[in-house]
Amino acid sequence: MSVLKTEPVAAEIDGQQLKCLMCHHEAFHKRRSHIDVALSSAMNPDWADRQTYCLVCDHCGFIHWFMSK
Repeated sequence: MSVLKTEPVAAEIDGQQLKCLMCHHEAFHKRRSHIDVALSSAMNPDWADRQTYCLVCDHCGFIHWFMSK
């Protein structure tokens, strides 16, 4: 049983079917996340602490991160 409690789904990014970068699987669990950058004061504040989402490969668990626009 998966630790992730969602059903895996296909994902599309900018009109392209997403395939896992590690295993080329095409089913993912979608999660919302938040980037907390320890060095945010040294970085662009517009980038730091932004809402993100990630797609976790249902096969190998590789996490693909995407920033919200």
